[in-house]
Amino acid sequence: MFNLTRFRFSNKVQPQKIKSMVSDHKPISGTVEDILTYVTKYSGSPSDLIIHRFTTGNGLVMAAVYLESLADISLLGSQVIEPVNKFIREKSETLTAATVELLISASVIDLFTDFNDALDGLLTGQALLILPNEDKIFGVSIPGYPRRPIEESITEKNVRGNREGFTEDIKDNLSLIRRWIKDPNLRVESKIIGERTKTKVLILYLFDVANPDTVAEVNKRLEKISIDGIIDSGYISEMITDHRLTFFPLVQETERPDKVAASILEGRIAILVDKSPFTLIVPATSNEFYQTPEDFYFNYWIGSFLRVIRFIGTAMAVTLPALYTALISVNPEFLPSFLIQVIASGRTQVPFPAVIEVFFTLLVFEIFREASVRLPANINLIMGIGGGIVLGQAAINSGLIAGTTIMVVIFTSLASFSTANPSKEQAWRLARYFLFFASGAFGILGLSIAGLLVLAHMAGLKSFGVSYLAPWGPPLPVDIVDGFGRLPWWARNRRPPTYRPQQEDRLGNTDKEDE
Repeated sequence: MFNLTRFRFSNKVQPQKIKSMVSDHKPISGTVEDILTYVTKYSGSPSDLIIHRFTTGNGLVMAAVYLESLADISLLGSQVIEPVNKFIREKSETLTAATVELLISASVIDLFTDFNDALDGLLTGQALLILPNEDKIFGVSIPGYPRRPIEESITEKNVRGNREGFTEDIKDNLSLIRRWIKDPNLRVESKIIGERTKTKVLILYLFDVANPDTVAEVNKRLEKISIDGIIDSGYISEMITDHRLTFFPLVQETERPDKVAASILEGRIAILVDKSPFTLIVPATSNEFYQTPEDFYFNYWIGSFLRVIRFIGTAMAVTLPALYTALISVNPEFLPSFLIQVIASGRTQVPFPAVIEVFFTLLVFEIFREASVRLPANINLIMGIGGGIVLGQAAINSGLIAGTTIMVVIFTSLASFSTANPSKEQAWRLARYFLFFASGAFGILGLSIAGLLVLAHMAGLKSFGVSYLAPWGPPLPVDIVDGFGRLPWWARNRRPPTYRPQQEDRLGNTDKEDE
């Protein structure tokens, strides 16, 4: 009898078919050589396909098929090939499925009854064991593909807190989250998306906390994705977003497992994508993109101060170029006379209008920023800082650009990094140009109208049924208090109602000893 605790009968949820070389369903049948011919033909007879035949005096008794680029050859030898060869040499018994089950020491074995499922297993790193007169194929999980070690997140640096970051291996990422949440109510649902890549996607949430309607909506949107391949979680983020034409991110992305664990505890849903270090979190509000895990690791006074700094920095990064252009080109009457004299003295030799001057300077800094990302690390610092200083000084000395314009653009570029999320920062970069051109044409009035249009657009956005401007609009007093600032933990006895959790209470009656 088979030990069913070690076996998984394959019943995979297949993605919607776009184009397939094999039929939708083909039961396993034929001799071992027939099956080998089929596997070789429909896998494209790749150069890394290895076939190991086990023979006795009675002929072929078993075959092992695997891709040496994906399978761990040493484990295959110790767990499959050596035990089978030893049995064949020492025993005169017939090699049956029950015998193979006893010989193999692998912890996870799939039993495939369909050729398509068996080919999928082969292409994910499994070794296929084929026996004569059997209507199923053994799939032994022995992955041996290279992995990147767990390191600190590059895009989300932290001063205090956990240093672990997600990798490209979905199993490692899942284990990082499970180390945080040791609760049997943590649900992990699996899906396969992508006809050709067959990318594994995991949905994580707390069964007794997350809103069931939101969970159902996440599953519904993922199941509707029909595409040939998923290379990164950004593909899925774009396909499941509520408003596909907006440039504001409606799905939160992170490389930090502590942020994902905290979001799941709040009643939100995490989506892990294989071969991507970025995990998706839904629903997402604009307020979430300005918060970092460090806000909760420091004292609540310090955490609140850091949040205020981020809000101020983002506001200045978005509006400062537009405000500067409006005041010096359209509405100089709003400036004090001494400030007008200072700015005018620096622009006496500048041959271009303020709008063209500021736009050109912003464009040059955008090019510098994009180039610095692509430069090798050993020359990035020299070229970025040295080149910027030299060019900026040369532009001022030549009279092409005013010193105040350089100062405004540099401060804008630095302030843009105060946004805690890269996706949100990229969105504000686009909004900055919309506000800039409106202020250049109509001054303060144009800046005000453009700002209201941006806010109106954001107010109309939703993320899985949650308002993007929550808790500000519609106002939720409980969450607003924890918006600009950070409430102390002894006052955060309820989960954010923004995400409509099933269980709102998260903290008991904690005594305030200082009172």
